[in-house]
Amino acid sequence: MIKIHIFHTGSIRIDRAVAYKEENPLTVTGFLRGKKKKIELPVSCYLIEHPKGLVLIDTGLNPLFAEEQPRRALNLREMTVKPILSAGESIDCRLKEMGIEASDIDFIFLSHLDFDHTGGLAAMSTAKNIMTSEEEIEDAEKYHLRYDKNNWSGVELKPFRYNWTEIGPANKSYDVWGDGSVLLIKTPGHTHGMFSAVVSQGDKFAVLTSDAVYTVRSRRERIIPGITVDKEEAAKSLKWVCDFDKDRDCILIAANHDPEIKPGCVVLK
Repeated sequence: MIKIHIFHTGSIRIDRAVAYKEENPLTVTGFLRGKKKKIELPVSCYLIEHPKGLVLIDTGLNPLFAEEQPRRALNLREMTVKPILSAGESIDCRLKEMGIEASDIDFIFLSHLDFDHTGGLAAMSTAKNIMTSEEEIEDAEKYHLRYDKNNWSGVELKPFRYNWTEIGPANKSYDVWGDGSVLLIKTPGHTHGMFSAVVSQGDKFAVLTSDAVYTVRSRRERIIPGITVDKEEAAKSLKWVCDFDKDRDCILIAANHDPEIKPGCVVLK
C-alpha cells in the first residue's frame, strides 16, 4: 500500500497571467492590471508513504513568510508573486502534526527550484537526501533574478540525472526506488529540469504535475503556464498530462497550485 498525503502550505497571490499564458509577456508582472485580474492559489507539497521509505516532493513557502515578507533586490518574485502563509501552515509544521520529523524523511525531491517549492528547505535540512535535477541546479547558477539561492543555503542539495527511458514528453525519467513505483518524469517548459511524479501501485497510479499545469482549467483549455523557458516544451508537457484524463487507471491528477485539489490522503493499493 502506498499513501500520498497532500498538504497545502499557504498560498500565492498572482496575476492570472502567471498561471495562464497570455500573448503579452509583461502581463505576468501584474503591472497596471488591477485587482480583478489577481487570483489566489494554494501551494502544495506531497508526502509519499512507501513501503521502502518516506519521500517528500517540494517544501512549499519559507516559514518566515508567516511573520514577515523577506525581500531581495531585483528579485523576479517580488514583481510577480505575493506569498501568503499563516503560522502552522509550513511543511515542517504539517509533518509534525503527523508525528514526522525532517530526519525521518528518506528523500526530498524538488520538482524545480522556484521559491514556492524550495522555501521550507531550511526547516527540513536534516532529511537524509535532498535532491533536484542537474538541469535545475545549472539554471539556478545562471538565472539570479528568478531563483532565491538563500532557500538552500547551508543545505546539501544533491543532483540527480534523468535517464533516457522513452517515458514522458522528454523521454526521460528517474526511478526513485528502482521498481517503477515512484517515477520522476521530466516535464520541461516552465523550467528546463522540472519533473512531474507518477506514483503507481498495481494498475492504478497518480500524477503529481508540479507546474506543468496550474489548475483544472489549464487542462480543460490547454493553457501552458505564464512563465516558461520554452513554450514548445511546455506545450508537450501539458499534452502529456492532459492525456491522463482519458486513462481510467489514473485516480488522481494533482497540479501544485490547483484549488480543486484538497488536502488529504490518497491510497494506492
